Amino acid sequence: MTEPITSHEESAPELVREPRVFDALKYWAVIISAAVGTLLAWTSHDLLPEKFFLDESIILRFVTGELRADGFSSYGTTGLLYRVTGLGSIPELFPVISYLLFVFAIFRAVTWRGIGKMSPLGVLITSGSLLLGAAYLSQYSKEFFVIPLVILLLSAHRSLGREIVWILLALAYAFAVRPYWFLVVALYVAFRFIVPRVRSTWVLLLAVALGFIAMIVAFQIFLGEPLTFFRTDINNSLDFDRSTQIDDFIPGESIPVQWVNALLVMASMTLPFPLLLSGAGLQTLAGAFMAVCWILFFRRVPQILKHGGSSGVVPLAFLASFLMVQTAFEPDYGSYIRHICPMLPLLLSVHVRSGARGEEEHEDRSRDGDAGSGGVHGSLDAGEPAERAGL
Repeated sequence: MTEPITSHEESAPELVREPRVFDALKYWAVIISAAVGTLLAWTSHDLLPEKFFLDESIILRFVTGELRADGFSSYGTTGLLYRVTGLGSIPELFPVISYLLFVFAIFRAVTWRGIGKMSPLGVLITSGSLLLGAAYLSQYSKEFFVIPLVILLLSAHRSLGREIVWILLALAYAFAVRPYWFLVVALYVAFRFIVPRVRSTWVLLLAVALGFIAMIVAFQIFLGEPLTFFRTDINNSLDFDRSTQIDDFIPGESIPVQWVNALLVMASMTLPFPLLLSGAGLQTLAGAFMAVCWILFFRRVPQILKHGGSSGVVPLAFLASFLMVQTAFEPDYGSYIRHICPMLPLLLSVHVRSGARGEEEHEDRSRDGDAGSGGVHGSLDAGEPAERAGL
């Protein structure tokens, strides 16, 4: 009886030596990406086109008092937030501060010990997220105040109290900065109730389709406008690169046409082909990267629905809600990339962590069976699940 145990213990170091080397490479890849991203954020104003800083220029004029708003102005409120927090007075440091907050959100999503458990593809999208954030989140913007909301949402599944606090803060953000977040929160609460009770991806897609019908009817009743009214109004009033403009695929304003257009626009956001075909280097890479992220996310959805754990349900409910609202309000695909960028930690948490948990639950059940049968192997491996989880 003692020989198999001795053999197992002697062979174990040989079995884990190579994976530990490979794990070290994963850590270095993520660390180097964060370091390069910090450097890119620090020098972003010298490297990126001026169009990346259009919102920043307006916000800073509100920060300095050069511009003032008589009524409600999202830019005015954003400028006020930067001024009262003191962040508006350190424009040289702010790009790095904003980026490092995003890096913290990324590491909060994947966890430090979780990096070693990632697949090579997981490492790739984590590194890609760190680099993309350096380009799109290193300026004064409204998105900076979304990052703390994302950080809180990553842990909202742990208690109802945290989730309620998140909802209240999200409503405050809607009131002060982006009114369409009221709709995001409303849809989130609905999906938070629906998703745990759904086991089929097709049923979830049906819920999304019905959600669009509800949005269309609500816009007609309360605003007397089609679902895409705000997006069309923005497109008609702003001067920007029209090659990435988001337009309806089918002309018309009947409810069935609006519904089909909403579904098509949502699909085009997950596969942003105008960016892929734009020929602009950064936009093409960003579009391709987001397409990969969404594909990987959709691959995890059946597992989330099957297991029903709130750690996967919360980001799924929010991302579905946010993407639905973006179909109605987003004027172009470039702005969409900027607005979805703070949500990358949520996408990562679904891809990297939910899959790992599912595997660990399976391993735990297997080991419980082995231990219950009194097997020697079950006794030797009893401590492994905790070490492998690392979350």
